[in-house]
Amino acid sequence: MPVVKTVSVTYGRKFNLGDYNSATVDCTIWADLDPEENLDAAMHDLWAMAKENVKSQAQPLLAKNGANANVKEFFLGLPADLQKVADAELVAAGIDPSDGLPFGDK
Repeated sequence: MPVVKTVSVTYGRKFNLGDYNSATVDCTIWADLDPEENLDAAMHDLWAMAKENVKSQAQPLLAKNGANANVKEFFLGLPADLQKVADAELVAAGIDPSDGLPFGDK
């Protein structure tokens, strides 16, 4: 198994500011890892850091423009709550929704 030395995450959000205006806030974070470091934990921490940075940078922008800060989460084109219903239906059918990749690719 190859040793991962450097990882990065990029997280961004596009906000509707009304009147046909929008703003995009992005953050990319890189980290050099020690060979003994837990890759999953490092990636989890990087994602959390990137999301928090985007959120903190977007707050003044949204407050300044009086934009509605209600955020809807989407996963694979479905609102997150509908994705949970779809996952529950897969589990009920005996299929693990986290098994494999979309379109049956492995």
